[in-house]
Amino acid sequence: MKQFSINSAQTFIIVTVGLADPNIQTNTDSIKRAIANQIPIEIYRKAKIFHLRGGVDYQKLHYKHKVMMKLLYNKVKNLPPEQQNAETKALIDTYNQKVDFVDLDSLYNSNTS
Repeated sequence: MKQFSINSAQTFIIVTVGLADPNIQTNTDSIKRAIANQIPIEIYRKAKIFHLRGGVDYQKLHYKHKVMMKLLYNKVKNLPPEQQNAETKALIDTYNQKVDFVDLDSLYNSNTS
């Protein structure tokens, strides 16, 4: 991506997909920072960015991802309740289950940046 360029007539569209809730501003801010670190700034400034929440089926995860999720779960489940946010509570509540947060309509209603 660092070598990719667009001309002034082109539009660059980025759609992110993940478990983080895009309705929480700190999540979208974090995602945008990650994108900005991966693509040239002139492309980032011209890009339209959409966020789509995904899902996870723990039974289908590869071993290394299962281990990563288990480590994350063990870390957040022991946080005091006042230090837990909506994301950590959702992880605790849905750990080792199949969850699907996909809402394609959110792409139509999303604010682009």
